[in-house]
Amino acid sequence: MQAEVRVIKVVTTDYQMAEAFRQARHSLPSALGGTQKKHGYFSPSLALWVAVPVPDQTVKVEMIWVDNIRRKGKGFQGTLAGHPRHMPGKALRSPITFNYSQIADWAVQAVDGRYYGYFSTRVVLDISEPAIAAQIRATLVERPVPRLWADIADEGPRPEDVCDDPDICF
Repeated sequence: MQAEVRVIKVVTTDYQMAEAFRQARHSLPSALGGTQKKHGYFSPSLALWVAVPVPDQTVKVEMIWVDNIRRKGKGFQGTLAGHPRHMPGKALRSPITFNYSQIADWAVQAVDGRYYGYFSTRVVLDISEPAIAAQIRATLVERPVPRLWADIADEGPRPEDVCDDPDICF
């Protein structure tokens, strides 16, 4: 019996945010490959921004950061790294499972404490209050993808990671 996988499609009319999602998804295989450890676990420095279906029909999908990530079957398992607003019964640090197609963005902490990734965050800095934007920029590595990862061949998602329903995929 094959399990049904619900895939989510997040649509934005904001060109810059759509481009941020595209860049994050393009570099996602390198981020996952560069942080994967033994037995399906990933480095604790990895966080993923995930689209989660919610019962609130006015919202339908909540975007939330997830950390403590490991592979679970063909998908992933992690814990909520933020306070959910539309997930009844879930709170900060609650466990969650999700699929590759639900990942919109990623972040990895560098050795110096700053962050790679955060493509969507980088977009909103241009429209944020200058003082706050400067503080956040100081926590980001200028180049969102490590140079070493740029040398890794872009193989894209593996066949089992591709969603079957184009109406709800990233």
